[in-house]
Amino acid sequence: MTADLTDDSMDAQTIWLYDTTLRDGAQREGLSLSLEDKLRIARQLDRLGIPFIEGGWPGANPKDVQFFGSCKKSR
Repeated sequence: MTADLTDDSMDAQTIWLYDTTLRDGAQREGLSLSLEDKLRIARQLDRLGIPFIEGGWPGANPKDVQFFGSCKKSR
């Protein structure tokens, strides 16, 4: 889920998006995303072509540890 920023074919009009839904968005009061919710959102963002997805903080809590472990396995 990363992009090669050294690609010489890119022009100056390229816009890069950095999505924080799974970190900042998950901190909304009353919202609790399951591991499957986070994986589903990450897959959809990837399908949409979002090159950078912030999934949380590895080691911050058991769910984030599972999320990053699952992402690593699916690559």
